[in-house]
Amino acid sequence: MPFADFTRLVQETPALRDYAHRMWTRHEAALPRAIAEEVGAPEDDVTCAALAHFALEARNLILRHTEPHRAADEAFALLEHGRAASHPRS
Repeated sequence: MPFADFTRLVQETPALRDYAHRMWTRHEAALPRAIAEEVGAPEDDVTCAALAHFALEARNLILRHTEPHRAADEAFALLEHGRAASHPRS
């Protein structure tokens, strides 16, 4: 089964979608610590926890988007550079 078909099956089956989400977000404890270590922040830094949470939850938005590669690029550009970089004011 090609990956796109598998992904569609998971997204269209509520029990599989919920399971995949639980398996994906189980990393929400380890990812903030890794980010904090990378940037030299305290292990309990709330900005690192928020960044990890947003990055993990972006997956759902990306998978539902009609252009998932573009959605991933834009979502992670937003996380990396902030809203002002994604939508500068004129």
